[in-house]
Amino acid sequence: MDKPLPLWGIALIPVYISALFIIILFPLAQDWTWIEAWVFIISFAVNFTISYYLINKKNPRVIRNRIKIKKAGITEKTKSSARSDWFIMPLLSIGFIGAIILPPFDHRYLWSPIIFPIEIIGLIILNGGLIIMDFAMIQNAYASKILDINKGQKLIDTGLYGHMRHPLYTGGILMIFGLPIALGSWISLIPAAIGVLAIIIRIKFEEEMLIKGMDGYEEYRTRVKYKIIPKIY
Repeated sequence: MDKPLPLWGIALIPVYISALFIIILFPLAQDWTWIEAWVFIISFAVNFTISYYLINKKNPRVIRNRIKIKKAGITEKTKSSARSDWFIMPLLSIGFIGAIILPPFDHRYLWSPIIFPIEIIGLIILNGGLIIMDFAMIQNAYASKILDINKGQKLIDTGLYGHMRHPLYTGGILMIFGLPIALGSWISLIPAAIGVLAIIIRIKFEEEMLIKGMDGYEEYRTRVKYKIIPKIY
């Protein structure tokens, strides 16, 4: 079992994320009393504090995989699929950053405001997505932000992975869609949709890579037929 990271390092993650959101959201909105933004930041901080503590305790390898940038397990058979990160990650970044940058301007200029009850629904969707991502990372020590097959990586087919093949992306899609709604901006769903498109494209290339490079994945696809939404897709 991998050695857990020091607690002070884990504690810095929600602090860093919260500070980043504060620096971006409030100056752009020119409103330090923006309630939706504070609730959004607090919910993110609470989730990251709890989830990363649990992940570090259960599967510290996940945190190391999430911060690595070098692909270590790519072979001749899988490198063509893995190369897709070169255009998918920028596309995903555009979607996520756009979904963060647009809401403060929307709040400031009232381009497409959302009524409070719908914002609450968005917050629930956002946190539901984060929780699904948390469980996916707790259950899969090999979860990585880059397309790669780790040395000694084993097929995970239990927990959420027994119902859908890519629960981490399920949570990511819910998170990126819930984010602009929680911040009260309909127009910000446009970049969010770009991010979701990037995730769907990435799933295609990741499936190709896993079929070529991971023993048993083809058979796993016959048992778990759905990619991100059980009974639907």
